[in-house]
Amino acid sequence: MLVDEDEYLEHFGVKGMKWGVYTQRRANNRALNKASRAKDKAAGPQFKEPKKEPAMFTKEYTARIDEARKENATGKTRHDYKKAKFEYKKNKVAIGSREARKILRVAKDKKRTNYEDAAKIRDGREMATKIINDVISDLNTYSREASDRRASYQSRAYSQPRTNTQSKTNTQSKNSADWEAQRRAYAMRGK
Repeated sequence: MLVDEDEYLEHFGVKGMKWGVYTQRRANNRALNKASRAKDKAAGPQFKEPKKEPAMFTKEYTARIDEARKENATGKTRHDYKKAKFEYKKNKVAIGSREARKILRVAKDKKRTNYEDAAKIRDGREMATKIINDVISDLNTYSREASDRRASYQSRAYSQPRTNTQSKTNTQSKNSADWEAQRRAYAMRGK
């Protein structure tokens, strides 16, 4: 049976493959990103005002640190960031990858500032405790290093070479003792 070339259908894909879906998604994303760039360009350059740090040990300062520590302890900071990452995957399709990255970047910055705030010293008592702990750890490190130096010095003192007369007699006696031990061992094997 001959098959005419005009009526012959050839397929190089995989069964169940969806044609054109990915190229369509990429084209949509490109258009959304282009619109996002145009919007940002029309808005002009964005200069962020630097954040004002509250004075140390004020109520506002301690409240901010307490809140950050509470959120870190309960896992809210990590949960919010994970949620933002999950939303990023959805937003990439809905609003474009560029706008979705902006939203994710805001969540990442919030997470970072939360961790930084939680690590700050809250009040004078914490500061004194931190200083004391630092001094104690430095003293422990110094004492460990000193004892290590002392031990290495002592081991070097014992391993100093002996004088010629001492070394000859000691090596001769050692050699004879080793030879005697070997001779006994061989004698025991033969029995």
